[in-house]
Amino acid sequence: MKPSSQKLSRREFAKTAALGTAAITLPAKLFSEQEKPAPEATKEEKATAGPKLSPASQGEADATYDLLMKKYGGRFTAEQKQEIRRLVNQQQSGLDKLRAFQVGNGDEPATVFQPYRGEVRR
Repeated sequence: MKPSSQKLSRREFAKTAALGTAAITLPAKLFSEQEKPAPEATKEEKATAGPKLSPASQGEADATYDLLMKKYGGRFTAEQKQEIRRLVNQQQSGLDKLRAFQVGNGDEPATVFQPYRGEVRR
């Protein structure tokens, strides 16, 4: 049985992954200047690598993965680490699509928040 300090809840893991992604939102130019040649991936890693990312996005995804592994890496098996890498790359692909969407300063939200106060509004 593991000590309580070794337990990791899903909520803590998700929070760390989200914070890691948020912390890595540096300009893409910084990542493109520090490109390193990637080691050759095995056939199995290539099959589960996920979507193809730009060098800057791949650098951001790698930094997020490294942060997660530094903090929680000892708790995962090799297969789980491979799945986490795939999920981080998949998440990065979605972030790239969101960041590509142009929003102007005067754009209004799609919905307006109206709190419920107990009475029915007509």
